[in-house]
Amino acid sequence: MKKRTILLGIFAALVTLSAVDGAVALWSRGETIGDPVDLSTVSKIRVNGAASMVNISTSKDKPFTAQLIGRRDGWGALWHSGWSARDCPQTGTIKVDGDTLVVETSSLSRFFDWSDCTIELSANARPGSAVIIRQQAARMTLSGDYSTVQVNADAGDFALDGHADTLDVAGADLRARAVFETVLNSESINFSGRMMDASLH
Repeated sequence: MKKRTILLGIFAALVTLSAVDGAVALWSRGETIGDPVDLSTVSKIRVNGAASMVNISTSKDKPFTAQLIGRRDGWGALWHSGWSARDCPQTGTIKVDGDTLVVETSSLSRFFDWSDCTIELSANARPGSAVIIRQQAARMTLSGDYSTVQVNADAGDFALDGHADTLDVAGADLRARAVFETVLNSESINFSGRMMDASLH
């Protein structure tokens, strides 16, 4: 009887955890921060701040736009409502300054904050654009053709699939991967860091 009770208790716990996990996933779909930004006149993207997810492409077949999304994906996201005065979208800003898209992110450093906010930048820029990322931690995925890609991050993951005339990636605990679809033999490529795991293809 005791064995059966223990097994039923374990099964009930697993079902509860699965339900909560599913609810958190549903809740963490994110909310947009402002309207999509037009990048038709933008030639440079600059990302600064604490941490974010960065996804940038240079497809000619898609609109040149950028969108910032605030996403809560901690365990406390389900109950994060009236007790917090700071919303997820308040941790990031996006604007165009001349020919540059400027994205600023900040961290939520509240004690016992279980509902961590992840800022995600999704952008499709003009081919040949420059990308400059200065983050404490980031997950960066770039595809397409760029004039310059400069990354300085303490920790995170960086991936480039496409081409960059200049690629400069620096960081401490950083995993970097670059796959060049074309090689012109005029590229400038530099990887530097104390604990970097880098690969170039």
